[in-house]
Amino acid sequence: MSIVLEITLILVLAAVATGTVSLLFQLRTTARGLDQFLLSARKDLSQIAEDIHASRLRMDHLAVTLQDTLTDLSVFTRSMGEVGHTVKEWHQRFRTTLESASRTVGGLLGGLGSVLAFFKSKSTAQDTGKDPDHE
Repeated sequence: MSIVLEITLILVLAAVATGTVSLLFQLRTTARGLDQFLLSARKDLSQIAEDIHASRLRMDHLAVTLQDTLTDLSVFTRSMGEVGHTVKEWHQRFRTTLESASRTVGGLLGGLGSVLAFFKSKSTAQDTGKDPDHE
């Protein structure tokens, strides 16, 4: 029985050795594949990092351009607001001047009308006072 036990032990050890060698061979193949995957991933990640960096630089440039544009637009709108305020002031002054001139001209015309009416009434009174039959 000891020989059967020894043969069984040798067969078990041979099976374990064969399984271990097969496992080590598979681990070696897996390690190579993993190494190739990691090299490929490193290259891809490097490219992605470069693309992200380039995109960030473009976004920074766009942000600066947008900021400059908004600053210019703010200055422009502020200037337009000041122009609108000035035009409103001029319009108010013109309107006030026009109303004042209108009142002055109206007063002058009214006074002139009164003077003309006075002279007309005086000349009419003198004409009615002179009767051609009384001369």
